[in-house]
Amino acid sequence: MSAELIEHAFETGQDQSRLPRLVEFVGPAGAGKSTVSEALAAASERIHLCNFPDVRKITSAPFFAWNSLRTIPGLLRLPADNDRSITRREFAWLSILNGWPELLRQQMQADPRTIILDQGPVYLLTELSAFGPYSLRNRPPERPLQSLYRRWAATLEAVVWLDAPNDVLDRRIRGRGKEHIVKDTSAGTAFAFLDQFRAAYARTLSSLIDENPKIRILLAGAERLTPDEIAADLLLQFGLQP
Repeated sequence: MSAELIEHAFETGQDQSRLPRLVEFVGPAGAGKSTVSEALAAASERIHLCNFPDVRKITSAPFFAWNSLRTIPGLLRLPADNDRSITRREFAWLSILNGWPELLRQQMQADPRTIILDQGPVYLLTELSAFGPYSLRNRPPERPLQSLYRRWAATLEAVVWLDAPNDVLDRRIRGRGKEHIVKDTSAGTAFAFLDQFRAAYARTLSSLIDENPKIRILLAGAERLTPDEIAADLLLQFGLQP
């Protein structure tokens, strides 16, 4: 995590006057995002886990049909890309980023609980701006995804950054059943990938904070503490008793 983001986290992380309504967990693979978010939801009835719309579900078809139409004009305005074409998966992510804020606002109006996102807009924006086709990557001052940064900066209230040393993360990635792109690579390759993703996350968060400095950044070390211990600490930072 960059020094600027750490400084911002300590500046804003002390404000516990209001329970955040929309929180995303971020961090490199193996940091325990899913495990800690599930522990947090189990520890408090005021926490609700949420995932982005699933393109494979028939119930999500109207969402993707409408937001795909909304996404196409923006793609047509992008400069020609000699790198590669946008994939179907990336197009689905753009549709989600376009339409999901409205769904979440409706959910927050109907349900007073805090929504926890395991993989949310920070993850999707990071994937697209760091690893997507060149036409979508961060190229200030004409950042192609700027309108999405602005929209999500006005929607997302807090981000929990989970992290651990690369050797710990590498051991966890290789020891679990879940597939990962670096699982069968060398330790050096895995460490480089983790550092790259960590830096990409930092750029995305910096862009969101530029749009809305009030976004809270909460830091959680996932090396020595158990998921339940991290969840208990986060409840206190959220202004809830464990």
